[in-house]
Amino acid sequence: MSDQFSAHFRVSLGRAGNLAHAVTSPEKAAEILATDWPTNWTAKHLSVRKAVLKAMESAYTVTTARKAFAEAADEAGILLPEPPKSVAREGFKSPAWTRSKGKLKRDR
Repeated sequence: MSDQFSAHFRVSLGRAGNLAHAVTSPEKAAEILATDWPTNWTAKHLSVRKAVLKAMESAYTVTTARKAFAEAADEAGILLPEPPKSVAREGFKSPAWTRSKGKLKRDR
């Protein structure tokens, strides 16, 4: 099995484009290219398929295949934007949802 992509990205598939898939590896990219690609297969599509398959065989680097797939997905209009890292403001600290192991005031 080949390496995972260093940073995954998402593509929208399905008839209405309402199914988001995370592309995390050359295997997942190859599956989408072979079965779920929404547009007609072009010369670029063929070259991306070759790059992804060669990455699976370790002939190409995974980074090269990831970049090629992302460019082809963008050209096909299925590349989704990166989700925000966080919706909380910078410096926000989440509340401690666990209470201390000591007794409650009412139980003393």
